[in-house]
Formats: sequence, structure tokens, C-alpha cells
Amino acid sequence: MRIRNIVTLNLLTLAVTLTPTAFAAEASNLSQPGKMNEAPFLLEAPIHDPYVISSDFGLQINPETKKSKGHNGLDYATAKGTAIFAANDGVVLFAESTQGFGETIIIKHNSEFSTLYGHILLGSFLVKPGDTVKKGQKIAEVGSSETGDMLHFSVMKQGTLVNPTDFLPKSTQ
Repeated sequence: MRIRNIVTLNLLTLAVTLTPTAFAAEASNLSQPGKMNEAPFLLEAPIHDPYVISSDFGLQINPETKKSKGHNGLDYATAKGTAIFAANDGVVLFAESTQGFGETIIIKHNSEFSTLYGHILLGSFLVKPGDTVKKGQKIAEVGSSETGDMLHFSVMKQGTLVNPTDFLPKSTQ
């Protein structure tokens, strides 16, 4: 139990400290797009209903301020209440509210990979820490952020945030 708590704390610390406002200082932890093509496994898209990727992974330039900032995942813009699905089999490490992502779930998939699901609808958790989940299992519903209804989805490989599109089937990008 102690090891699980330490792993959970480390993943949560990484995820929370790398919110969009703090992300630029940690940009060196990002993988470069296209460098992770030898993925040991594929993830399933966490949203099955119609969506738009409203924000990609990586450094982005604000068109108004011309300043760059990092984004540590993909934002799936879709209707509030849309089902969120586990991207792969795993164990739920964390399911509660965080600063930056609001209601958040973290799933550990194997010794290398974990996924984070943020901006979840309050009260919609269908899992709790310690639960085993299967790929495609509904785990929660989409909530809102300051920019609208959406799911924030991050992938961590050995504690480093990596581009989720490197692990998703091309048809879901």
C-alpha cells in the first residue's frame, strides 16, 4: 500500500504541477512529436462521441499575445455529460479534485504508462482508487473548464508527459 501511495503522489504531483500555467517551465520533459512511434501498446480514444481536438499537445503560440506556452495533453471539446472511457486496462490510482484540472482520474496501465483525465463532471466518477478498469470501460463524464465543455487527456511514460497522439490509432486523431 505504501508503494502505491508514493506512486500516486508522484503522478499527481507531476500532473498538477504541469498545469498549463506551470507547463512552460517543464517543457524539457516533453517528448518531441513523432519520436515515440514505437509504442508498446495502443491506447483507445477516451471519447467515442463526436468531438474536436481543441488544443493539441506541445508548445503553442497565443495569437493575441504572441507568447508561447506548453500544453501537456489533448483537449477533447465535446458536450458536457459525454461518456469518458478508460484508454487501456489498468488500475485507478487517483479519483478526486485537483487544482488546475478540477475533477481528475489517473489510471496506471502498466509499469511504464499512466493516463490522466481532467475536467470531469462533478459527481460523475464511476471508479475509485484501487479499482481495476478495462479498455473502453466508462469511467466518468465530461465536465467544463474555463474554456468550455471538454476533457483534458494526458499520457505519462515513466513519469514524463508524452504526446498522446503517438499512442492513439490514427483514425481517432
